[in-house]
Formats: sequence, structure tokens, C-alpha cells
Amino acid sequence: MKIRRFLKFCFFALTFLSSTLAIAGIKETKHNLSASGLFSVRAVEETQICIFCHTPHNSYPAQPLWNHELSAVQTYRSYWSETLQSYSQAESEAWPIDGYSKLCLSCHDGTVAVGAVYSRFEDILMVSSPCIDASGKLIDVPECTGYIGTDLSGGHPLSIKYNMILVNNRNSNTEFCRLNPPPLGDPYVKLYPTKGEFGVQCTSCHDPHTNRSIETRDGKPWPPFWQKETHDAVCEVCHVKDCQHDWPW
Repeated sequence: MKIRRFLKFCFFALTFLSSTLAIAGIKETKHNLSASGLFSVRAVEETQICIFCHTPHNSYPAQPLWNHELSAVQTYRSYWSETLQSYSQAESEAWPIDGYSKLCLSCHDGTVAVGAVYSRFEDILMVSSPCIDASGKLIDVPECTGYIGTDLSGGHPLSIKYNMILVNNRNSNTEFCRLNPPPLGDPYVKLYPTKGEFGVQCTSCHDPHTNRSIETRDGKPWPPFWQKETHDAVCEVCHVKDCQHDWPW
């Protein structure tokens, strides 16, 4: 009985600690959309920080505790080239976005209001900002960096399965830059569920809760919400470092 109570205490203590660390990490970043936020996209009155993405009750059923309304967009324009090995060469459109990437895009594709959450009957009211329109959606303006849109062709392919089949297909052609085996031991860059397997999602390279973006290394700022100290360090987890071709791959 004492062991059971002790284990229960440990569980709640770890849960509280992890949530506290998440809030501490996000508080001074642009993902703090509450009224206490330090940046232009923030709420008028809402004081809760986590509510814009998470809720303990009545959450989106497909993802644990997810609170933000998902985009109705079914097809995004993804990066594609003749050398891409992550899906059929006959396809000019990538697989549909799924998993954690779809959660990130529910704000960043600019089709859903930042304050649109499942746990409220009405959208959370946001302060007027040059980065959002009158309905509270992120917009494409030079001085704001949150908007990605539905054209993802300028970035890394998302929701792609990363397995040894992909690695071997890529590495069998000596004209292509080589890939490393799927990252299983890296503490930061990880693979996440996609298409019934594991692959590359937004969260493979980015950590939405991190406060590392406000730290510095050797006098240089850590890339915002980046999983490692430099862009190269993240890329080289999957892509072989000594590639002789120009990046991107």
C-alpha cells in the first residue's frame, strides 16, 4: 500500500514538474500568446499560457490534450524535386500532412485564428497586431515570422517516413548526397508518427516549448525553437556531413 502511494506521488510530482518546466520554457518566447506575452501576438485578457494549444478536458480526440482548432486544409503544397526519394517519383504532390505537423500548421498556415480553441465557445480575443488580421489569423507580412501559409515547397518535406528503405534508396545513387540511418539515439532530433510508421515532422527539428532560443552560444543566438545549437547540427543528424553538393539536398 505504501509503495502504491509512493508511486502515485512520484507520478503527480513528475507531471507537475514537467508542466512547470514547459511553462517556464515557453513564457518568454513568441509561443506565449497569453496577455503576459512579450511579443505583438498576444491575448487581450487571457492569462493561461498553455490553453492556446492544450486542455485537460474536451480536447481534440486524435491528439492527446490538443486544444487548438485544426485547419480544414487537406492538401498543402510540399517540397518536391526529381531527386526526392521520400515518395513516388511519379507524384508531384507529397503525402498529406499528418501528426504533429498538422497541429503546428493549425496556427502557422494562417487559415485558423490564433485564439480558436476547443475549450472555449468563442475565440480568445487577441490584441490588434500587424501580424494578424481582424479575425485573428496570422498573415504574411515582412516584419512577422509566424506565418507559413499552405505553400510549404520552400521548406523541408513533412510527414515523410524515414526508414532504412528510404536511406538505401537514396544512398544507392552515388550522385545524391547520402543519408544517415534513422536517428534513434539522438536526444533532441527525433522521428514522430506518420503514415503508420515514424518520420520527419515539424517537431523533429523544432521544439515549441524550448527556452533555448533565448540563450546564446559563443555570442550567437540559438535559432528560435530549434532542437540544436545550429541549423547544420540538426540537418546533419539525418544528412551526411561531407556531402559535396550544394544544400538543400
